[in-house]
Amino acid sequence: MVVPELLNLRQNMATTALINPEVRMIPMAETDLAALELLFDEECAEWLELLNWDYKGASMLVRDVARQRQLSGLVAVSGNATVGFAYYLIEGRRCSIGDIYVSRPWRGTGIDRIMAEAVLDRIDQVGKVRRIESQCVGVGNHDADLLFQARGFERLERSYMLTGVAAEDPPPSSTAEVTIRPWKAADFSQAVRVIHRSYHGTHDSRINSQYRTEQGCAELLTILTDHVWCGDFLPLVSCVAVRPSGSVVGVLIASRVARGVGHIGQISVHPAHQGQGVGRRMIASAMSELRNRGFKSASLAVTTANTNAFHLYQTCGFETIHTFPVFYREKR
Repeated sequence: MVVPELLNLRQNMATTALINPEVRMIPMAETDLAALELLFDEECAEWLELLNWDYKGASMLVRDVARQRQLSGLVAVSGNATVGFAYYLIEGRRCSIGDIYVSRPWRGTGIDRIMAEAVLDRIDQVGKVRRIESQCVGVGNHDADLLFQARGFERLERSYMLTGVAAEDPPPSSTAEVTIRPWKAADFSQAVRVIHRSYHGTHDSRINSQYRTEQGCAELLTILTDHVWCGDFLPLVSCVAVRPSGSVVGVLIASRVARGVGHIGQISVHPAHQGQGVGRRMIASAMSELRNRGFKSASLAVTTANTNAFHLYQTCGFETIHTFPVFYREKR
């Protein structure tokens, strides 16, 4: 949902000229850090209010890079007010836009578009970049949405969903074909292969090119299990679906994103076992474990065009509480 690649941030700075007399774009390396901290605080409060997600842990990682003057991005300033920020990461031929955030009182004024345009102009000046992805959970960035489309980006929509974890009768954890059991560290390699196979040719592999390779899937799974980008990993809530032979055919990774709120950051079922209720049983297992540990609700995000997954989550009680667009553009 955020940009895990910031763990490997490299410095990439340039000076951006005045956009117009009212809004100035200042490189993050040159901005007033105290004013920027207030914006980060505002964003964290909004995530908690809107998504039930305590974003402070991930936000602190971003702030640490900003304090080192190594965060590639821009800050929007109007008069003496710091009103927005955007940052990105270039790794090889791929660039990820990590966030575009505008302070609530300044939304609807086109600042999101100005920042997006300035960021894209900077990225386009880096000749080696062949692919740009924007997967951030945007709020109120309508004008930036239109700009991305005008600049030739493909657009898909994501739904952020939430459900309670009230008690209900779960499906069986074990059948003759598949058993659902808690996650073990030794499951990592097989889980990577399941994730890779499950995303082959899907909308999500178009949005996030990391799903196209096992190495990319391993990087994403490492982020989920070893870092705070998607909350605090919950190994006893996370689970795998295993055949009698011991082969893993499904994986669900869960985390804690706020007090009493769990999050399903990854759920994948091998294509050969899809449509057999494996995903539903893993979700039921995770919900039972969350409930036993005092959690009150759980969330997840899904690409809305993934109709099978979206319908599954709806029938499991999840309801959409926020939608946001994601974008990608790739040069051939």
